[in-house]
Amino acid sequence: MHTKLVFNSNKTLFKAATFLLVLAILDTFFTDYGIRNDHITEANPLMHFVYETSIPSFYALKICLPLLLLFLLTKLKPNKYIPILLAFAIILYTFVLFQHLFWVTLLT
Repeated sequence: MHTKLVFNSNKTLFKAATFLLVLAILDTFFTDYGIRNDHITEANPLMHFVYETSIPSFYALKICLPLLLLFLLTKLKPNKYIPILLAFAIILYTFVLFQHLFWVTLLT
């Protein structure tokens, strides 16, 4: 699949980045829930450090990065790499979300 066909306009890029934001928020809540209840551990060493240091900072960082992307998409002209990176991030977050859903269903 060619990313130019998928993300062919700024409006589509903005919608994709908004979807990424939703995935990031869900990931943040599921991760926090899993860590608080000793079901999972944070696999990313940097985010593990942030979580152990300050849970509000963990939430802020995980949610502000996609918000920053949304802001940048309104200010910058997209180049050929932005749609590719955005598609990769969406695929990665979707995979992580399915992992979260898997362990949540195991616990219920």
